[in-house]
Amino acid sequence: MATTCLQSTVKNTSGSTQIFSFLPGHGVTLTSGEEKTYTGDIVDLVSRKTKRDLDSFLANLESGAISIVSTPAPVLYDETDDISQRLVLDNSTLFATDVCWDDSGSSEAL
Repeated sequence: MATTCLQSTVKNTSGSTQIFSFLPGHGVTLTSGEEKTYTGDIVDLVSRKTKRDLDSFLANLESGAISIVSTPAPVLYDETDDISQRLVLDNSTLFATDVCWDDSGSSEAL
């Protein structure tokens, strides 16, 4: 089962090596330009930690020390066609594409 579409990637955009204590895994040290990938939505993952971690994450985003490169694409359910598809961006164009897992056994709205 390919589930890379369920991942988030963050990038150190601070210009120097930084310890981001709010990132899952009890904090992560990233060199300038280095990226780290997590399974799930990064905002949700950080918000499951402490309020202090979430506040620090948001402050680092606002200051430009860290950026979110990608998060999982929204999955939408079409009741008429009984299919789920992801909303993705490619070459500045939004379009729907198949989900990255086998949903052939599901007909329930997500």
